[in-house]
Amino acid sequence: MLAASASACTTLPSFSEAEYVSPFDGASVVENTTRYSPALECLKPMVGGRGPNSKRFAVGRVSDFTGKEDLVNGKRITQGAALMVISALAKTGVPIVERFDTTIADMELKYADNKLITDNPDSKAHRQIFSGTLPGSDYHIVGGITEVNYNIRSGSIESSIRFIGAAARYFVMNVAVDLRVVNTKTLEVVNIQSLQKQIIGTELNGGYFRLFSDGLVDINSAERTQEPIQKGVRMVIEHAVFNMLTEMNNLSAQSCARLSTAESTAKSTAKSTAKSPTQSRANNPIVLTPPPAETSSKQDPNIVIDPYTGEIIREASNRNTAGSSQSEVTELKGLFGNGNNAATAPQESTSNTTREMQEKLLWGNRPQIR
Repeated sequence: MLAASASACTTLPSFSEAEYVSPFDGASVVENTTRYSPALECLKPMVGGRGPNSKRFAVGRVSDFTGKEDLVNGKRITQGAALMVISALAKTGVPIVERFDTTIADMELKYADNKLITDNPDSKAHRQIFSGTLPGSDYHIVGGITEVNYNIRSGSIESSIRFIGAAARYFVMNVAVDLRVVNTKTLEVVNIQSLQKQIIGTELNGGYFRLFSDGLVDINSAERTQEPIQKGVRMVIEHAVFNMLTEMNNLSAQSCARLSTAESTAKSTAKSTAKSPTQSRANNPIVLTPPPAETSSKQDPNIVIDPYTGEIIREASNRNTAGSSQSEVTELKGLFGNGNNAATAPQESTSNTTREMQEKLLWGNRPQIR
């Protein structure tokens, strides 16, 4: 009996495969980009390339110097800032040499020096070590995360009317990064970037509370939104790398810096085409260039259009009447619509011509968007 009980205690319980629960997959994997990633990729044709004259970069320690941590969650700020710098440099296409973690390379170099490692297991020939095999770096980037400031500003508003209550809260914090580019050969600091980003969090909640004679009704709903702190650090680092490369290569950063907002502007422009022309012009103001001289050949002699302001100046059709030989009746009007004093007969007769001239001035001369 003792042996049977001992064997029963050592027997593992039987598990059924049907009892295992399939994990929830959630969202799909996407590329980790920020609003500054398109600007970094825009620099690839200008600073990318691996020619003999290209400058090679390396990344050193980019540590967390904030000292923010707690006993439960550990470090508050990412410890992989150096990896973010490497990823940002890779988006620009500049040549990069590894200096952050050379553990494997150092170990294999030691094995090759002792003739213990081979690249051809069949021949058992050991790996040869030649001088001048590893390319050096021209510049390296070091620095760190220097600031994490919680609750720079916060506020809330709460209201309750009888049985219904609502509240809204917000808070603002910031992170800052200091990076520098060092010439590896001379140890001269050639560029320094000190940037920060504010991170905003919001909270909205509402509820319904009422006590009846036979029961209690309590309904609450809330929504909280906060920008990811570590994502904010990545955005600051990508912006710092973008500034470094444009300043060191004397490049104009305006075209690539506005690239991130160009896509959103194009989308809003595409949506505005489905609206009326007045709404489109209100959402996307444009500046008109002066019309060419040949457009005035078909112009009504009684209508004068200012080529710089786009205003239409109407002149009286009858200039030979008594008392008006030396005076002109003019009316300034905008590009669209008629004014309040547009009820006279000459104005009604030329309304169609005026509208045609207005549309030709705006759409026929390809206005320049600035």
